[in-house]
Amino acid sequence: MSSRSSDSSSAVSSPDSGGAAESSISDDISESEVVMELSAGDKTFQVTLEENETVEEFKKLLPAKLDMKELNGNEKYHYLDKSLPSAPAKVGNITKGDVMLYEDNCIVIFYKSFSTSYSYTKIGHINDTDDLEQALGEGSVNVGFSRKTVKVQSANNKFDFAKKTVKLNSGYDMPLLGLGTWTLDDATAENSVYCALKDGYRLIDTAQYYGNEKGVGNGLKKAISEGIVKREDVFITTKVMPSNYDRAYKSIDESLEKLGVEYIDLMLIHQSGKGDEEVYKALCKGVKDGKLRSIGISNYYTPQEFDRVVSGGDIMPAVVQNENHPFYQNTELRKYAAQYGTVVESWYPFGGRGHTQDLFGNETIKSIADAHGKTPAQVILRWHLQAGYVTIPGSKDPDHILENFSIFDFELSAEEMKKMAELNTGKRYENW
Repeated sequence: MSSRSSDSSSAVSSPDSGGAAESSISDDISESEVVMELSAGDKTFQVTLEENETVEEFKKLLPAKLDMKELNGNEKYHYLDKSLPSAPAKVGNITKGDVMLYEDNCIVIFYKSFSTSYSYTKIGHINDTDDLEQALGEGSVNVGFSRKTVKVQSANNKFDFAKKTVKLNSGYDMPLLGLGTWTLDDATAENSVYCALKDGYRLIDTAQYYGNEKGVGNGLKKAISEGIVKREDVFITTKVMPSNYDRAYKSIDESLEKLGVEYIDLMLIHQSGKGDEEVYKALCKGVKDGKLRSIGISNYYTPQEFDRVVSGGDIMPAVVQNENHPFYQNTELRKYAAQYGTVVESWYPFGGRGHTQDLFGNETIKSIADAHGKTPAQVILRWHLQAGYVTIPGSKDPDHILENFSIFDFELSAEEMKKMAELNTGKRYENW
């Protein structure tokens, strides 16, 4: 295939995909789940809990503040006043972030990884451990343990490959694959959107910052006028930069006008920055006022940042849109977000401008592509969907737009998915 330099956010569904947002919201989409949080200093950590009798009994003691002592330069511990049910077993290896019960009454938090011959009962594991050692500090430390009720999607964000959609925690269906429009001017965006909709795309991604919302709207209008789609068939995403509450709320109307639509399917905070918590509150109001159907965030990469920006709102994000590709998979955030029914969406699914050939030329990806008679780009996009990422490759080339959409007629095997997972380096290309 030819060299491809265009790579931005978007998603797609076929003409028969049923990719339109639902006209009414299901009443039974979410349920409540109790999770555990740890707090030390000014840091808060969420724990993925085991399902056992020890955990159930420990939950009954919460909230609690424990004075935890230092041991061996790798753990903090506290002896409870009562015994808990236990089923100790030799764990062999301790992983940084493990929360364990030693014997039947000693709570242990490990902030380093090492091998051990001791036996423990597993309680859980801290999702994001980047600041854990710093937060726990040296010597004794007070650690708060609390329960938090969160809404989780009962469908567990399962991708429906027949419909080519995923049910969001807002109750609406989002297409799994779409078109990104970053760097496209109005005229080019209009043509690319029109072309994509003819090919079967039903998800279009833009942003106020891109300066092409009018072009995106014109492409949609043209497709509607020719009977290719109806407005309710197409899922439109746009984004707002951090600012103050009033400015952010006013900008919703500005985007509605430029796009030429009566509602926006998904509006994201474009990136982290001053005032983003106020912007999130404005988006929540946009939902209540019927201007927005779903809301989310973009370019937030850790559970702590996720929690911070949404803390002042009363609606959990339906989507978090980030850089994700085979070399940077950030599965930790995807697992963390899933507990809220939040779907992860990938911009730059091919690595982004200047990096696409790193992925297209990768021997593992090329060999999988050859096995299926597909291009490396198609294998990468198929991997995104099977791994649980909505994705939005961007292009202005009609041939590439169609190529990117033609990924629903093959499937990667479990072994091929394993090989793709092993490509993860944990390093991003971009820094925003």
